[in-house]
Amino acid sequence: MPAISPAISVVMPVYNRADSVGRAVESVLAQDFTDFELIVVDDGSTDGTPEAVGATGDKRVRCLRQPSNMGGNAARNRGVREARAPLVAFIDSDDAYLPHKLGFLVRYFAEHPEVDALVDSFRLDYPLEKGKPPASRINPVLTTSREVEEAVFARRLYKATPAFCVRRDALMEVGLFDETLKRRQDMDLILRLARTVNCASTDQVLWVKQWSADSISAKQETFATAVIEMCERHPDYLTRPAFRTGLARDVARHFLRLVAQGKLGAAARDFRRCASFFGAGTFARLWGAGLWEMGRRLVTRREV
Repeated sequence: MPAISPAISVVMPVYNRADSVGRAVESVLAQDFTDFELIVVDDGSTDGTPEAVGATGDKRVRCLRQPSNMGGNAARNRGVREARAPLVAFIDSDDAYLPHKLGFLVRYFAEHPEVDALVDSFRLDYPLEKGKPPASRINPVLTTSREVEEAVFARRLYKATPAFCVRRDALMEVGLFDETLKRRQDMDLILRLARTVNCASTDQVLWVKQWSADSISAKQETFATAVIEMCERHPDYLTRPAFRTGLARDVARHFLRLVAQGKLGAAARDFRRCASFFGAGTFARLWGAGLWEMGRRLVTRREV
């Protein structure tokens, strides 16, 4: 007789994190809701990560191994395919769940049968040496896919992958994570979900993200490629004025950071790539609109 399916599956991709994966695993095992499975997909680690995961001895933890290092998206997709629960949540190996996360999610989806995907909120922790206090990443409470889509394009929604909980059937329907993307796979997935199924977001803080200088989102050298790939897959990002505001601000902020850090060669390289893709005139308008929007926000904050 097959085992009874858990209420929710948690998928964690991991690669060479033997010294830190235990914190993420323990945060899932410490939940005040116990009817779950944790699927850890080892992406070809060479440092003893599978042994570190197996050391928990908890039967709710399943460790799967990829045949080679295939990337985080492929690892997540394998975890989703192997999931036995109707709900799937995600966690990265350097992050941690707060104890009430899974209980909140299971109750939310039971109380909102019309919702297929939920984006929650989180706390961002910085390393001690940075001397920065934790920052709250609070999302607006949105109840329709159209609101979610608009918020994603406008860059008003924090949409890190561990903030997602999705009905497994909906994930299978939209085609899972795009394994060709190296960055912004979370943005791509939530946009495809918003155009296909019912999405929502909540201001409930349910997990903790650990800031890392070597995270994919912090790597400036991948920015131009990521922006171009998003515009190719989701043309509305550029063509619709309401959505283009977020793109413009994103572009302007990137180049200002490069210049401020003295990375003029990188700025020139990315400028040429973006100008070639968007067209010189369109890119110049994006740049100008982004600077104006950033200035407007700065003035607004000072007035408040």
